[in-house]
Amino acid sequence: MAMGRNQMISAKAKAETGSSIISPVIVNSTIDSMPITINVETVCKRSLEDGYFHCLALPPSARTGEPYDQLIDCHKKILKEKLEYITEYTSTAGERVCLLQRFTNLWITDGKCDDLHTEHEVTEIGSSSPRPGRTTVKSMKHRDIFRSMGEQRQPRVVITRGIAGIGKTIYVKKFLLDWAMSKTYQQYDFVFVFPFCELNLISEESMSLVQLVQQHYPHMEQMGEAYSKDSARSLFIFDGLDESRFSLEFESNPVCCDITKPVPLRSLLTNLIKGNLLQLASIWITTRPSSMHRIPSCYVNRVTEIQGFQDEEKEEYFRRKCQDSQLAEKIITLVKKQSSLWMMCYVPAFCWILATVLEHVLESSCAEEFIGNTVTEVYTNFLVVMVTYHHRHRGHGKEKIEKSCELLQSDQGALLNLGKLAFQYLKSRTFVFYEEDFKTFNIDISSICGGFCREYYIDHSALFQRRVYSFVHATVQEYFAALYIFVTYHNEKRNLMACNMFAQIWGIFSKPTFFQICKSACSEVVKSHTGHLDLFLQFLCGLGRRRIQKCLQGLLSHVEEQKRDLENTISYIKKLLQTDIPPERCINLFHCLTELNDKSVVREMNESLHQGVLSSKKLSLADYSALAFVLKTSDMDRKEFHLSKYRISPDGLKRLLPVVKSFEKITLTGNIMDEEMIDSMSALLLASKNQIKELCLINNTLGDTGLKKLAVALMSPSCRLETLLLCTNNLTEQCGEDLVSVLRTNQILKELDLKYNQLKDAGVKQLSVALQDSDCEIETLGLWGNEFTHCCCEELALALKTNKSLRSLDLGYNAIGDLGIKLLCAAIKDDDCKIEKLGLHRTGLTEGCCEDLTSALRTSQSLTALELGYNNLADVGVQRLSAALKDPNCKLRTLGLYRNNLTSACCPDLADALIARSTLTELNLSSNNLQDSGVKLLCVALKNPDCRIQALNLKDTSLTAACSENILSVLRVTCRLRELNLSTNNLGGAIKVKRLAQQANCELHL
Repeated sequence: MAMGRNQMISAKAKAETGSSIISPVIVNSTIDSMPITINVETVCKRSLEDGYFHCLALPPSARTGEPYDQLIDCHKKILKEKLEYITEYTSTAGERVCLLQRFTNLWITDGKCDDLHTEHEVTEIGSSSPRPGRTTVKSMKHRDIFRSMGEQRQPRVVITRGIAGIGKTIYVKKFLLDWAMSKTYQQYDFVFVFPFCELNLISEESMSLVQLVQQHYPHMEQMGEAYSKDSARSLFIFDGLDESRFSLEFESNPVCCDITKPVPLRSLLTNLIKGNLLQLASIWITTRPSSMHRIPSCYVNRVTEIQGFQDEEKEEYFRRKCQDSQLAEKIITLVKKQSSLWMMCYVPAFCWILATVLEHVLESSCAEEFIGNTVTEVYTNFLVVMVTYHHRHRGHGKEKIEKSCELLQSDQGALLNLGKLAFQYLKSRTFVFYEEDFKTFNIDISSICGGFCREYYIDHSALFQRRVYSFVHATVQEYFAALYIFVTYHNEKRNLMACNMFAQIWGIFSKPTFFQICKSACSEVVKSHTGHLDLFLQFLCGLGRRRIQKCLQGLLSHVEEQKRDLENTISYIKKLLQTDIPPERCINLFHCLTELNDKSVVREMNESLHQGVLSSKKLSLADYSALAFVLKTSDMDRKEFHLSKYRISPDGLKRLLPVVKSFEKITLTGNIMDEEMIDSMSALLLASKNQIKELCLINNTLGDTGLKKLAVALMSPSCRLETLLLCTNNLTEQCGEDLVSVLRTNQILKELDLKYNQLKDAGVKQLSVALQDSDCEIETLGLWGNEFTHCCCEELALALKTNKSLRSLDLGYNAIGDLGIKLLCAAIKDDDCKIEKLGLHRTGLTEGCCEDLTSALRTSQSLTALELGYNNLADVGVQRLSAALKDPNCKLRTLGLYRNNLTSACCPDLADALIARSTLTELNLSSNNLQDSGVKLLCVALKNPDCRIQALNLKDTSLTAACSENILSVLRVTCRLRELNLSTNNLGGAIKVKRLAQQANCELHL
């Protein structure tokens, strides 16, 4: 375009956050003295900690002055003052704790949004408690939840899930405090948090996004135009989705793109999450796992999970909580002795409860009476301690408890009313309450210890004097619910667990027994699919024991332990274990037996485990449940679980599922895989929070039909399997389509071993098609002994050229022959072939294929391991291969030439290859007739400093004592050789050779 002299030229370019702009280029123009000015209306902020930049477009009103920065500073200052001290998990009302001093790091992982929880959140200790190094999910640092990972874009909507009391809210507060103190997360100009329990109070109101912010943060009233559609980057945090009492209807809510337009709250939130409002804003939602489904996964970019404390953090928490270091060490020692309590300490809220109890117990006269082997004892002591603290206004249990029975008696009405509320709302799974709820149950909140309930103040004018409450932890609500049921029975002889009104009225006249109460409770609890009543039942059972009741004197009219009732309850629970009930409920019933002080079944199972008789013993359903309980509550290594040791049945596998799913590798061999067993195995692979990375089903009767059923689970997003071993399972070409579907769908599966099946040419051709698919991520494929020939090698070669992930391929024990190898070698030479390890053991090869192999070795940039054992390459073939090994382009490190009709004639060429700066480090020449003369040549090469051989196999190579001295000289000189196999020879002088090998740090096989 022609321009006049000194003509002003102007151009505009716009870009969204995260994109790039190419600077203007001036061509075919002469510039004399005209000034060139480029105005870029962006501000570039650098996060020193994160090491990357974010360009944030600022609103017009804030680009040229200081008010915008002042507003940010004001917001940070107010948040800092508000969050520096917290009142959660304190022993007395009004007590404040410094967040930075109390906060203990939590283990956070990439989570999944498709888990279905069937166990109680806290007692799911086998799979929930953090076990370093065994989880299949990736750990992440606190500051990385909004950082882009690898090739992924920076997530906009993140959900962090975690069970009750795992630390979600405290984690959010620590996040906010770090931002307010300008420590981290400075990519955000503004961060706002909105607890759902507060949003419940305005759920029926209509407001704009600006009004919502200004209502919760009154100091933002002066923001004006600064908080507009083009505002700086903001983060909106919505804490506690599980506490929401209103629905989020993503499909039916109208679209809203105007942040100043009033709309119903639910519509406001859905439009913000969907990106209709403030598309550049980040959204962070916290929730318990059971409420994950309320946000459609299509709107979620990342799911993280708070796993709680690992063992080191458990100890650190107790040390931070207890000001007395010696007392902290005593608590840690005591808790570690009770493995079940130590496991539950992965939940920070439980750590606080336990620490609160033990701080009092260990400094009082009742230290010797406290055993702490049941959760009922812990929570009963917690009740007594909190009531005492409340009355005496003293924290941390510094004073002895005197006349606790009088305190409990004075608070009996309030405690039972609180228990009634806890029970009614536990049944409906409600965990957040309001003032009107307390009035309904005639509860005066001022008379209730602050240690039991948390109180949230809504301290801005629009919601003046509105307060929200919850129990400090869900387990405390369950304890109060059980306490209410038990005290009502114990004092008034009423069965509130009766199923209907008639049964309750009948119970008044018939005076129900403790056994009947427990039986009614068991009947209801075992029907639960979520386990939300599991701990309630444990507490109820535990309250029937005399030593627990003695702690509750004053609340109870008398102390009474009916031994017959306890025995009947124990017998009833054992009978329930023989019935068809969910495996998770079975685990809980064993916890109930522990609360009732019955360990007979568990003791018998432990004895059987130690004696190793379970493989020959037919187990009942109760036995399987006992085994699951024993394994789950033990601190055993979770690397591999051998199902074959237990004469496993389909029903038995279902009972073991809650514990088996926490192992990394599952092995089941020599089993009849009927339809029921395959269904159970599929359920195992799809179980929530399963840690299974490897499944070994070698030597079973899976068959094509069984694989078809198993493939459904393998293709599910819930399956986390990385390695699948299906050797010797009667698979034929008929299962090819199912294998293709699995390889195309499951991008987590990295290794598939199909050794000793009958896929034949047709089946391998189908697999080759799957390997060519860009979605196939398989890295290792084993096809040993599948009765295929060179007829499928053309398709297989095409797959090698196309597939970007396959690194290891085993084609051993198949009649491929020289013709098949010619096709494969042509593919290996292709630059796109990534194969590193190729197995061609016993594939009918002769010296005729060695030219092709040689050409491949000289060309391939990836092939590092080649197995050619049990073929007929002969001396001529190996001489040709030796020429390739000397080529500087050859990358081979491992070469297998076992049983190839080799003699000493090929050894000069091999020796030359070993000293020609070859990359070869491992060589297998076993079962060849090399004789002394050939090995002497090799020994000369081994002593050469250019030789890199570290492992050499000369087993059964016709050696005699005549070459012993040569071998000894190698061991004296070289320090590289780490493994030498000389077995099945007639060397003589073995003792001297062995001694020298030890001195040379070489593993010797004679």
